[in-house]
Amino acid sequence: MEMQTLYNWKARRAGGRITITGENVNDEKIKIVGVDKIESGAFGSSPTATDKNGKKYQLA
Repeated sequence: MEMQTLYNWKARRAGGRITITGENVNDEKIKIVGVDKIESGAFGSSPTATDKNGKKYQLA
């Protein structure tokens, strides 16, 4: 499965996890609930968010 990229994103704490809102490549609004962690990538790459199901999203 290809990692989805989110643009113009914002992260907020929602209880014990994080909710991220943003837009996909088609400018559609995306909301990801239950994010467990946001990690920086290797030098020069975008951060990555991982949800409670293990799905990863690239944050641009």
